[in-house]
Amino acid sequence: MTSQPPQHLPAEHSTARQLRADARRNRECVLQTAQRLFAHHGLGVSLDEIARRAGVGPGTVHRHFPTKEALYLAVSIDQLEHLVAEAAALAATDDPAAVFTLLARMIANGAANSAVKSALSAAEFDMRTAAPGVAEDLSRYVADLLDRARAARVVRDDVTADEAMALVAGAFAAIHHADAQASAGRSAHLAEIILDGLRPRAR
Repeated sequence: MTSQPPQHLPAEHSTARQLRADARRNRECVLQTAQRLFAHHGLGVSLDEIARRAGVGPGTVHRHFPTKEALYLAVSIDQLEHLVAEAAALAATDDPAAVFTLLARMIANGAANSAVKSALSAAEFDMRTAAPGVAEDLSRYVADLLDRARAARVVRDDVTADEAMALVAGAFAAIHHADAQASAGRSAHLAEIILDGLRPRAR
């Protein structure tokens, strides 16, 4: 006799699944709220204030992120994952200059999250160690898009992926030095100046 799959999941299974979905939504809401508050108000924002702004209880925040450092790291990894998703979308296009779009978005992301990145650096967190798979994915997309740009001759043929990543890190420093992280327009202008160095030189 062939058994048929159940038409309905047991009530307790559905409830558990719903609770897991709620927990994921709460965590994502906390991360987005924390990123926004850190960007606009600095790192002095308390976990309780983040909970209030996210519309969840303090216990929810503390359960997911027992320390500020844990929240900083989670915010950075979440932003990195969003960048990887953007990189994948760019890789799916035919745009030969997509690498410039990706690098500009990486710089903008770093400028918006400079306080969190500085705190992690001070605590000696290394994103390549904390989230190796995500960091490697992003580096691979940069390399692949750079290869495409090189084949189309829209980027200097002597630029390596490591050098492009180093320019992104240098852009963070330039934006911080110019105190431009609070201005999306100024940070974008600095990024444009820096990325222009990747374009082929006129002959």
